[in-house]
Amino acid sequence: MTEVRTSSLCERPCADIEETGEAPSDAGGMECSRRRKVHSLIDKVYDPANLAEAWKRVRENKGSAGIDGLTVAGFEQRQDELLERLHKQLREKTYRPSPVKRVAIPKLGGGTRNLGIPSVRDRVVQQALVQKMNPIFEPLFADCSFGYRPGRSPHMAMRKVWREIQEGNFWILDADLRLEAASYCPRAYGVTSNSMG
Repeated sequence: MTEVRTSSLCERPCADIEETGEAPSDAGGMECSRRRKVHSLIDKVYDPANLAEAWKRVRENKGSAGIDGLTVAGFEQRQDELLERLHKQLREKTYRPSPVKRVAIPKLGGGTRNLGIPSVRDRVVQQALVQKMNPIFEPLFADCSFGYRPGRSPHMAMRKVWREIQEGNFWILDADLRLEAASYCPRAYGVTSNSMG
């Protein structure tokens, strides 16, 4: 059985965690038995070796061009230049992802399904993030969690549901989180047209 690790208010998961002997209060006034020092990961994300490995995986996955029209083959022709530009933009915090290209693909039963295709450079950055974040956060997920996890599929989730039903467990929770458009309403954050200038 896989061990499930949980995070508390006193602990944030990170690849580089140093133990300290301090026991300061957090904002809520609770005492922590140990304080953990968490280091930034962004420098590890934009490390040239990590970006090169991310590019290698994107290239292996192939895929279509995004909204900018740059194909995997086109990126490969300029990979040194483009990887150096990504490194610089991430380091200087000037990187901005491109809009996602929307493509309608036909469904077997009729109709279409919208598919979002990020640009190749955005896929490289996403892969670079995954490579550094997966080792930190993957061990924290419960064994019964299947969505967007490496080595897991919807078929595995359905087998798990079937096993649970056979064992007499009839309550199954399927939850999706969605950010509603109302969350972006400026008035929800105390911003009015007068304060916008």
